[in-house]
Amino acid sequence: MVNMVENGREAFFLKARQGLGSLKGLAVLFCLTMVLTGCNMFTQTAPDPEFTISSTSVGMGGNEYETVQYVRYSMILTYDNSLKIEEDTVEPLLAGWLEERMLDHEIELAEEIADGQFKLEGKVTFDPNGLSKVDLVKLEEQEETVQGVLFETTTGDSYQAAIIDSETKLKKIGD
Repeated sequence: MVNMVENGREAFFLKARQGLGSLKGLAVLFCLTMVLTGCNMFTQTAPDPEFTISSTSVGMGGNEYETVQYVRYSMILTYDNSLKIEEDTVEPLLAGWLEERMLDHEIELAEEIADGQFKLEGKVTFDPNGLSKVDLVKLEEQEETVQGVLFETTTGDSYQAAIIDSETKLKKIGD
C-alpha cells in the first residue's frame, strides 16, 4: 500500500511539472504577443491627406485711369474626407510683390461645391505705381501671382497648399 501511495505522489508531481511547463510556455507566448503588439502600435501612422488644386484661373486688369490694377482668381480644391475645410478660413497664397502692393482683397466665393471639392474666387486690388505693363508681365513670369491656398479644417488644423512645378504640395502648419 505504501508503494501505491508513493507511486501516486510521483504521478501527481510528474503531472504538476508537465502542467507547470505548459504554463511557462503560455506565459512566454503571452509576453511575446504583448511585445509584438506594442511594436506594431508605434509603427502605424495615418496616411497623408490627399489635396489638389485641380483648376486655377488668374487674370489681371485695371480701372480706366490705370490708377489701380486688380488680379481676379478662381480655383477648385479637391481633397479627401480627412480634410473638412472650414469655409471662412480659406484664402489665397499670393506672390510677395502682390502682397506688398495690395490695397484691398475681396473673397467673392468660398464654398464647398461637391463632396470633396471646394471653389474659391476673389479679387485683389493693388497699387501699380512705378510698374509698367512690361514690369507686370515680368513679375508674373518670375513668380506665380496666386501660388496656392491657406486654410483650416473643422478640427482646427492649419494647412498651406502650394503649387510647385504643376503639383500641389500640402503642408500642415505648426508641425
